[in-house]
Amino acid sequence: MTNTPPPGWYPEENSTRERWWDGQQWSELYRDAPPTTVAPAHPAGPVAAAASVTTAASTPARRPVWPWVLGGSLLVVIAVIVAAVLVLASVFSSVSRSSSGGSPSDPRGSSSAPAGSSGDGIVIGEGGDDAVRVVTYVDYFCPFCGEFESTNAEQLSTWVDSGKVVLEVHPISILDRASLGTKYSTRAANAAACVADTAPDAFEKFSALLFENQPQENTEGLSDTELIDLASKAGAVDGTGVTDCINSGEFIGWVTEATERALNEPVPDSDLEHISGTPTVIVDGVQYEGSLTDAKEFADVVLPGAK
Repeated sequence: MTNTPPPGWYPEENSTRERWWDGQQWSELYRDAPPTTVAPAHPAGPVAAAASVTTAASTPARRPVWPWVLGGSLLVVIAVIVAAVLVLASVFSSVSRSSSGGSPSDPRGSSSAPAGSSGDGIVIGEGGDDAVRVVTYVDYFCPFCGEFESTNAEQLSTWVDSGKVVLEVHPISILDRASLGTKYSTRAANAAACVADTAPDAFEKFSALLFENQPQENTEGLSDTELIDLASKAGAVDGTGVTDCINSGEFIGWVTEATERALNEPVPDSDLEHISGTPTVIVDGVQYEGSLTDAKEFADVVLPGAK
């Protein structure tokens, strides 16, 4: 059986034109060949052309690659630009949170310090120029801070009342990880700042109550309501804004930033490069490295020879 090609336009021999084949014979219809010719001219006539068409059909023409490569490259560029925009948005968002005093996990609070503070410390006492300055960095969730407080709180209070000592307390938060997600260290330090800000005369008592009622690590710690109850016992609630301050986390931003400064920057008026743990106790610029539970040893460093 003769393989007769179907009707269609076929290249004319030795010409740039195509001629119409009606399925039986050549017609007198001609046209210019398209710019891209799929099937080459065949000197053998329509039959050979048909064989060529059959071969071309069995071998699919390859699709041009470069437009797709360029398209893929364009998609990659767009993806990179989108990722860069998202990263910049995240950075600006973090900067915004930092400047407003919040933290990524707790947006409450401002970065302003409580009234009456000195740097990041809350000052207790008004001793003269010859008074010994005792500076403490404490975390209200820290059990060793609790030991130091229970051992030395009474004599420190006596020294402050006598004008022999000025006490500067720095509440910081390094143990939030131990409060099962409630960030007790930060909330307790915020509560202390709230009392110092609007009820400064009650700060010393409130700070002592926080240690007397110190919860164990790896618990949720005290709730904000319980912190307010302790502030009330210290006489810091009536006629003040302490309750709203604790509930709103007004000084959480300040606590966060003060903690970062303590852990990463030189300690003012001392030779310490930074705070490495709590409690850190500094007496007239020199770190106390004695026992936390020996009141006499501490007294001999603060007021040597005193009775």
